[in-house]
This record gives sequence, C-alpha cells and structure tokens, in this order.
Amino acid sequence: MLRKSLAALCSALLLSTAVVSASASITALPALHTEGNRIKNSAGTDVTLKGVSVIAPEQNDVCTDCNSKPLNDLIDMTVANGWQSKVLRLLVTEAIGKDLNAYDATYIKPYVDHAVAKGLYVIIDLHLVRNYGDAAGAVPQADVKGFWDVIAPRYANNPNVLFEVFNEPIAPDNWATWKSYIQPVVDSIRSVASNVILMGSPSWSTRLNGALTDPITGGNIAYVYHLYPNQGPATAANLDPKFGTAAATLPVVLTEFGWDPSPSANAVTAGTTSGWGLPLRQYLDARPQIGWLGWVFDNFWAPVMFDKFWNLLSGEYEGAFIRDWLAGAPATSPCSSHLARGASATASSTYDANSGAVKAVDGSCTDSGRWMSAVGDTTPVLTLNFGGYKDVNQVDVYSGYGYPNVATGTTLTAFRVEGHTAAGWVQLGSVTGNTRSLVSVPGPSATIDQLRLTVTDPSNTTPDIARVYEVAAH
Repeated sequence: MLRKSLAALCSALLLSTAVVSASASITALPALHTEGNRIKNSAGTDVTLKGVSVIAPEQNDVCTDCNSKPLNDLIDMTVANGWQSKVLRLLVTEAIGKDLNAYDATYIKPYVDHAVAKGLYVIIDLHLVRNYGDAAGAVPQADVKGFWDVIAPRYANNPNVLFEVFNEPIAPDNWATWKSYIQPVVDSIRSVASNVILMGSPSWSTRLNGALTDPITGGNIAYVYHLYPNQGPATAANLDPKFGTAAATLPVVLTEFGWDPSPSANAVTAGTTSGWGLPLRQYLDARPQIGWLGWVFDNFWAPVMFDKFWNLLSGEYEGAFIRDWLAGAPATSPCSSHLARGASATASSTYDANSGAVKAVDGSCTDSGRWMSAVGDTTPVLTLNFGGYKDVNQVDVYSGYGYPNVATGTTLTAFRVEGHTAAGWVQLGSVTGNTRSLVSVPGPSATIDQLRLTVTDPSNTTPDIARVYEVAAH
C-alpha cells in the first residue's frame, strides 16, 4: 500500500483555465461536472484539478519520531508559503465496519468544512487498497455501498466535494468484473448525488482503458490513474498507452503520483525529479485535460514532501518541485537550478582540459558536464566558494557516467561533504560503499559560504577517477 497526502487551494474558476488564483475571495466553488474528456465548472469553464493528498486523519499520529501537525494545519499549509493547491484529497482508511455517523463527525466533516473554508475542492477518498468481491480477504460490495449510502447524501449539495469511490482495487484484474462490482455503488450514489465521481480500476487503479469500450454509467464520472516510477519512464511512448490516449476521450485524473530519491525508497516509488518528475511535468503540462494530485503532503508517509521537522525537501525530492509546479513556476531540473551554480570552483586535480572543476557547478548533468579527477589522485578534493553566505538545506552530489542510468562502478564509492560556516568547517555527511548516482546530505543549521567534497574512494573502475556531474545546493 502506498502512503499518500493531498492538499489544495482554489479561487476564481471563471478564468479561462480554472487553474485558480489563491487571492480570490473564499466562497462556495462552482459545482463541477464532466463533459467529453474534460471536467468543467457550472460556467462551462474547463477545470484542471491540481493539488495534493493529505494523510488519513485517524493515522496522523502513527509516526513516533515525527513532529506531527493537526490535519487542519496541514490543510492551511497547502495554500500558504508558495503552495497553491486547488484540490485536497482527504483519505478515509478505517471506516469499514465503523459507526459511519460517528466516523463522519470525527474524521471527515471537520476537515471537509475546513478545506471548503479555504476555497478548496475536496476529494473524499475511500482509501481501500484491497482485492474486491466475495473472495476471502476481499472487500464485499456491500461494504463499499454501505459507506457511500451514508456519506454521499451528506455531501450531495456541497459543490466543493468529489467522491473517489475505491482508491486501489487490486484483483480480480478484469474490467468487466470490476464494473459489475462498482456499478451498483455508482447507481446508489447517483440516486442521491450528482457530485463528480472519481473512478478507480483494478491492479491498483491502472486499468482505466477498460472504460474506453465499457464505461461506467451514471454521468459525471472521471477515471483515475495512479502512477509511480516503477511503471517506467515518464515519456509519451510509455504514458500514452496507460492513460494519455484515453484522456483524449475520457476525463482522466492522476489522483496519485510521486517519487523518492532516498536510499530507502521502495521499488515502486524510487525515482528522481530530474529523471522522472521533470519529464512527467512536461508531459502533463502539454495535456491540461489531465488533472493531477501529488502524493503525499506529509513528513512520514512516503514518498514524503517534508522531512520529519517539516522542512520542505527540494533537489531531487518531490516537495519543492510539486510546490513550484502548483504555483506555475518554470519547469527546471534541480541539477541545473541551484544555489551553488556558478560558484568559484577549485579542485586538487582534473582529468583533462575538458573536465575542470567548474563543470561541477555548471548546471549540466550530462557526461560532457562533469568534473573528473586525474588518474592517480586517490583522494581528490573539490572546493566551491559562493562568495557570500547562503542558507543551504540540502546538498545533492551527482556522480558517475551515463546519468541517470549510470554505468556500474562509475559513481563515487566513498566521500564526505563539508560546509564552511562562520565558525569553520563542519561535516554535513559521510558516505561509504556508495553505488548510487545521486546522494543527498542535509545542510547545516548555520549559513555557509563554501562547500567541500573530499573523495576517499573515487570509483570501482579503471582508471580509478572521480566523476562528478554536479554538486547542487538547495
């Protein structure tokens, strides 16, 4: 089960593209409906849903060493400090079998009300990651229908609210079987509510193409896709067959996507901003008919956007990139846009005239944009001088050959990163046994005016040289 988070802010949806300004007055938003392959508001304006998921309220305290925040504070954060979410995805994880009147009063309504007061559209997401049907361990249809029979009437007249009926049904992996299971649930919802329904599909909501020939009936239905790096590169050749081609006919929303460059990332989410997030943004920006919500606005559920103390993660992490994307900032690679770019650079040695120290801060993560040390320099040192003190939260070291698919043995094997504060040099991180092309270390609490990379084992190749694409400070 992938852990997730969402948050959102909305404003004047009567603009030409409904990607709304955060400064507009806060009132009930125009009700949404589907028309062709688009979601539109009551004025007929195309609406591109853009926002984030937040964690389930009842699981907000599961991390024992996190600096937890009340969920309403997280909702506030999604529309502050540069965040311009338009939609909040609110997870419901433990409602099945509960007193739904009490559950709604405690875990849904307070947060829907707060998000609506912030001018957000809200997705109530029945966040099940289970097999569906009557087999042992599966979710019976009656449980899903029972939930929506209570919840749908309560929010039927709220124009800010959308319903995601079943987050990630897994098996049977068959569209016809899924439709026969979920259609009666939709019929029941439609008997009381016209709110837009976000429709998942089997195999963790990756089979929406079944709706091309056999759509769910009931109207105002948009189809969900969940996307992570394990599904391959964020290219048109890969994504069009999954959901991009369908989006020419059907309303499509990616209610989950995200990536994680950390060494602990699992096989599903392992990826980088420059290698996966940036091309995904370029793909989606060219297709405004596809909505999206980043996963997850949290400091514990992964892939995280913040560290455990709510410092926004940047560089190859998704946090700052998704924030800037929501704000409409230009799309840039963290390798090319960072605080150390253009710093004065010196090195203990260079491999040749084309691989000088300045290549480590030239904004290029190409093979021609690397600093490489000389053969025989067993402990090469690279020093970067900013020319003034800067507040650095994170340092990313890119190394190897063939980035982002680096050749085995070409990355830096062992090294340490230091920062120069007003009190002198402090160690930021020490790495041994490395095989990764990207390694991130946290910045110091004090500002720094220099960075120093000392390589103690350049590589596992012959010649044994240090190959560094970029030392990026964020």
